Amino acid sequence: MIATAIEVVNPQRGVRCQFEALGTLNTITVYGRADDALLDCAVNRVLEIDSKMSAFKASSDISRLNRSAGRESVKLSPETISLLCLAKTFGTLSGGAFDVTVRPLAELWGIGKKHNFIPTRNERDEAAKLVCDQDLVINREDSTAYLKRPKQAVDLGGIAKGYAADEVKRILIEGGVASALVNLGGNIVAIGTHPDGKPWRIGVQNPAAATGEYLGVLSVADKTVVTPGSNEQFFMKDGVRHHHILDPRTGAPARSGLLSVTAICDRSARADALTTAVFVLGMEQGMKLLQKCNTGAVFVMEDLQVFATEGLLTDFSMSNTKKQQSLGGNHEDRQI
Repeated sequence: MIATAIEVVNPQRGVRCQFEALGTLNTITVYGRADDALLDCAVNRVLEIDSKMSAFKASSDISRLNRSAGRESVKLSPETISLLCLAKTFGTLSGGAFDVTVRPLAELWGIGKKHNFIPTRNERDEAAKLVCDQDLVINREDSTAYLKRPKQAVDLGGIAKGYAADEVKRILIEGGVASALVNLGGNIVAIGTHPDGKPWRIGVQNPAAATGEYLGVLSVADKTVVTPGSNEQFFMKDGVRHHHILDPRTGAPARSGLLSVTAICDRSARADALTTAVFVLGMEQGMKLLQKCNTGAVFVMEDLQVFATEGLLTDFSMSNTKKQQSLGGNHEDRQI
C-alpha cells in the first residue's frame, strides 16, 4: 500500500482516498466496490504525472526543458510531448489567452509566494516578451522539445491537473468502476451517476465568499467540471484584487470582468485549458471560444451576476430563491 489515507464511506460500500500531488490536496471516491489496489494504481498514476510535469521538481521533464532554454532540444516522455502539443493548440484557439510559456510571468508575480508583491510595468513588459508559445518547438517523431530563447520557460499548471484527472478516470473505468467522483484540486470528474442513480450535484463556489459557500449547483453524469477563479490565490492591495490567473498578453492578472467560470466537458485536460483561456478573454469573447469547442459554461461576474449558456439552463440551479433574484433575476435572464 502507498502512503494514502483510505477510508470506507457509506452507503454502497464505497472507498475514499486523499493524497497530495500537483501542489494540491486530491480526493478520489469510488462507490460500488472497495478495491484498495485500484485506488493505489490511480494515485500512483497522478504522482507519476506530477514527477514528469511539475515545474518545481528539478528532475521533471518540464524543469529539464526550461533549464535548456535557448541552448538545445531535450528528450521528453511521449505524454509530456502530447500535453505540450495540446497546450499549444489551445494557445492558437484562444488567440494567446492561454499560453504554456507563461512561467516567466508566474515567477515574476509569485502570487501566493511573494507577500503582496506587484512588479513594475517595466518588469512585467520584460517578462511578457518571453511569453510566446510559438517559440516552443516540438518534434513528435523523436519526442523532443526546444525553447528558442534563454530564460523562456513552460508551465503545465493550467492543464496537467486535468490530464491527471482524465487518467484517473481511465484507470477506474478500466477497473470496472461505474460510480465515482474524482477531485484533483478543483478539477472534478464524475464517473457515471451517484450510487442512488441520480446525477451528481456539483456546487459552483461563490468566488466572493469563503470556501464551501455555493452560488448554485450543476447536475452532471459522466462529465468533468472545472472552475478557475480569482478567489483561489490572490491578495488585496489598495482595493484591487491581484490573482494568479495571468493574462499572457498584458503581463498582469486578467481583468475580464469575471470572478470565475465553470465549464462542463468530456475531458478534464481540455476543460482546464479552456476555462483558463475563457477567464482571460471574458464572457463575450469567451463565449465564441466555448462555441468553437461545443462546451457549456457558468459565468460569475465581478458584480456577482450569474450567467449560464443555453445548454446548461436545465442542469444549473441557483442555491436558493433569494440569491437567484439578487444574481440575475429569473432563470431565463441568465441565458446567453
